[in-house]
Amino acid sequence: LGKLWLVLVMLLRVAVVVLAGYPLYQDEQERFICNTLQPGCSNVCYDLFSPVSHLRFWLLQTLAVLLPQAAFSMYVVHQAAVHLVGMQCGLQGCQAKKGSSSPRDQPELCGSAVVSRSGGGAAKLSILNFSGAYTVQLVCRTLLEAAFAALQYFLFGFFVPERFSCYHPPCTSTVDCYISRPTEKSI
Repeated sequence: LGKLWLVLVMLLRVAVVVLAGYPLYQDEQERFICNTLQPGCSNVCYDLFSPVSHLRFWLLQTLAVLLPQAAFSMYVVHQAAVHLVGMQCGLQGCQAKKGSSSPRDQPELCGSAVVSRSGGGAAKLSILNFSGAYTVQLVCRTLLEAAFAALQYFLFGFFVPERFSCYHPPCTSTVDCYISRPTEKSI
């Protein structure tokens, strides 16, 4: 259930960024209008207002939050493969070499041993415990989300103002710039 929830949340996050964010922010710099004719002033003011593209920031956030889950998934697959090779070698009655943990090393591990079923019973089924690794990736994801929320606040704030005043060279005086659709962007 947790895996399905993560996939659903990530798909919904990407859908919101692509379907709602892209149309809203695609013309952001073109619609950032400053009341000056000074060459370069509008570009400098826009760079001060938005040092990073919102869309790129949110896509980077989504990728960063997915990295711990991807690492955890690769770890689980690797450990399960090692465990399966070990179980198969145990059934075939061979000795596993230390340091070999890849399924490709299976012929080397088990050689040409014949499956022995002299015990009459099935092999014991062991269950791998990944709770520690899951907790680590969950803490990493939570810390990344918190870090990106703090970065969002320091870079952009949580509300988009209707007017942005800037005074920075090459602007010769204080210039008022107007942002398109500030209420919609704040929401």
